[in-house]
Amino acid sequence: MLAAIVVGDRSWIGPTVAVAAVGILLALWVSRHRRAMLGIATACRIIGWLLICACLVNPLWSSARPRRGANVLAVVTDVSRSHLVTTSGDKTRADVLRQALNSGERSEPNGWINRIDQDFELQRYAVSDRLERVESFEDTDFDRPASNLCSALEQLQQRFAGQPLAGIVLLSDGNATDEFASLDELKTLAPVYPVIVNDDSKAADVAIGAVTVNQTAFDDAPVTIQVRTRHTNLNGQKVQLTLLDQDGVPLESKIQTAGDESAVRFEARPETGGTVFYTVKAALLDKNEEPIETEATTVNNERLIAVDRGSDKRRVLYVSGRPNWEYKFLRRAVETDPQTELVGLIRIAKKEAKFDFRGHEGESSNSLFRGFDETEQELAEEFDEPVSVRLGTKDETELEGGFPEKAEELFGYDALILDDIESEFFTADQLQLIYEFVSKRGGGFLMMGGQESFRQGEYDRTPVGELLPVDLHRELPGPNGPVQLSLTREGWLQPWVRLRSDEDAERLRVTQMPGFVTLNAASFIRPGAVVMAKVADNAGNEFPALVTQRFGRGRSAALCVGDLWRWRMNEGRRRLQEFSLQARNPLDQPIAAGEDPEEDLNDHARACRQMVRWLVGDVPKRLDVSIKPQPALGLGTVKLVADLKGRDFELREDADVRFVVTKPDGSKVEIAGEPAEDEIGRFEVVMSAVDPGAYTAEVTATVNDPETEPEELTGTIGWASQPDQEEMASVNVNSRFLNDIATATEGRVVSIDDLDSFVDDLSHTDAPLVEVWSWPMWHQWWVFVAAVGCFVTDWTLRRRQGLP
Repeated sequence: MLAAIVVGDRSWIGPTVAVAAVGILLALWVSRHRRAMLGIATACRIIGWLLICACLVNPLWSSARPRRGANVLAVVTDVSRSHLVTTSGDKTRADVLRQALNSGERSEPNGWINRIDQDFELQRYAVSDRLERVESFEDTDFDRPASNLCSALEQLQQRFAGQPLAGIVLLSDGNATDEFASLDELKTLAPVYPVIVNDDSKAADVAIGAVTVNQTAFDDAPVTIQVRTRHTNLNGQKVQLTLLDQDGVPLESKIQTAGDESAVRFEARPETGGTVFYTVKAALLDKNEEPIETEATTVNNERLIAVDRGSDKRRVLYVSGRPNWEYKFLRRAVETDPQTELVGLIRIAKKEAKFDFRGHEGESSNSLFRGFDETEQELAEEFDEPVSVRLGTKDETELEGGFPEKAEELFGYDALILDDIESEFFTADQLQLIYEFVSKRGGGFLMMGGQESFRQGEYDRTPVGELLPVDLHRELPGPNGPVQLSLTREGWLQPWVRLRSDEDAERLRVTQMPGFVTLNAASFIRPGAVVMAKVADNAGNEFPALVTQRFGRGRSAALCVGDLWRWRMNEGRRRLQEFSLQARNPLDQPIAAGEDPEEDLNDHARACRQMVRWLVGDVPKRLDVSIKPQPALGLGTVKLVADLKGRDFELREDADVRFVVTKPDGSKVEIAGEPAEDEIGRFEVVMSAVDPGAYTAEVTATVNDPETEPEELTGTIGWASQPDQEEMASVNVNSRFLNDIATATEGRVVSIDDLDSFVDDLSHTDAPLVEVWSWPMWHQWWVFVAAVGCFVTDWTLRRRQGLP
């Protein structure tokens, strides 16, 4: 605390100034003839005189110090397992901290903790997965599985709000298993004094660091896992990283040199939906590239990863104006995809023929309308209505009335594809419904090229034309002859547009594509739209081939090429030619274009799958399940959140939501979801996942609608609980993190070797409650000695000059 000198008797200020002035003038007058020779002597005489005059005003030495026992000081010790790492020799950080705590609790001699207790109201806390009060730190065990330092400091901030908290002494290695949203939150907290153990360990260690999972529409590897490793005390040694599936079968291994900070990339292609778990393992290799275990710890060499692929298939409605090759190959491409499902509505005739074919005995309506609503007999007998067939429907009632006319019906799909169908096929309400399907529901929309698509289909003055990424109001001349497709710069950057991971292989693939002769020419692109692919004719004229854009909550795309089926036909023909030139077993003959494969792996099929996956990739679900970690509530605690929407995609709260959680040991726990306090349509449940391993949650929402029967929606999600790996992620002291905390709270970092001297200084630091104490300066011996010393110096200097 800062000290100050105050005047004790202000009534004597005037006389004191007068007496001092007289003394100074007399001293100068006496030395006026020999001032140069007696300058020091005169100065000493004046100083001595001023010291004596100052005593007339009764000067007081005043200082403020923390009021003994009135202020709170918290000593917080991190008791997690990360302190079990060896620092030097055979000692661990836990041994060093335990020794410091035991010495602090001693009474003979008085330890540093007991000295704190003499000047402050001492509060002892231990922090691991939660903050706990303790009575003593003697023989503390460092065996807890977490270090929630951030939430512990936030709890102390809330707990001592409005109380005289003088500071927090934090004994930790700084390896927190949680994090602050911002360090600005600590500005109102009392000073934090982190105590750091000297980290001079030379033990080698490799650890799995940040893991990033990206899901794309890329057919070969829709899941990309990027792994970064941390290397400690490694000099050019090699590290092997291995990706394993959920059954423990190795999928891929890669070797990285220690010191290389680049991410290691794994690509996986899950065969099922739902939550898929992968494991990444790191191993330190010797000179013979054999695994060794001489590390500081091997706990941080493994990481369990959860990848949510979605449990329900995404449904895509395909509407075509005529039977064509496009639907055949598109359906074949996606029928084996575990994530998508294609439903077709194909118009087979614009108007019914002028004859009536009765297919079944006793059937009174036209057989071409068989499968549609039989109650509308008048519509079934009209000869000027289009005739359509339904393919891939989930039941006999789906699309029985043709294209949906209500939002509840159309919004049940995730994406909509229109192929070679004119705008007159739809009513004005249906066109507006398609517009809302994209902008409000957030669905994906794709219009494919053809003689009755885009401007040729008269969509230029319709709501559908407004959501397209190309402007249909202006007409453009068509290409001169066949066109060749190529990718734009933006297309090269999108995984769902490419089919090869290697640039040279992708360029070769594009050059092998056939020429296309059907194109809806459109060179006017809307602002914000992106051209992914283009075509060029023999004259060098370029036209957009694939254009995409975000629209409202959804996305829309325009595929201007109308005969992509030529690509598939050309592939089948080329593969047969390649087979005929090779001597192979006839059983290995490739599947031709007209056959039904188990999974179509041709480039055309892969491109179709990737395009459909992109369409449905970010489409909202009626039941959206997510996970939010809650480290402040304890080890492994998570909040399961279910956001519920109705058939019109408006938020719904009149539902019964239940979570069935499967633990790593296979046991199941059913928990009822509670409505959230701050958001409509959200149901939450908090659960503790203490046991390490893979967790999955099946969510069932029963929506109660007074106008219809109760509807049941389901969803799944999974996550991995790894408290040990998170705690032992780093073997080094995180000095930077501790220094940031000290700086944000105006504290300072303290070495454990300087702990005793630091505690001695605590009684002189700022505190909320202080007491002011003072004493007269003229009673102090040094004042008298200083004055006498000045006069003696003056007399001595004068005597040397021969003066009295």
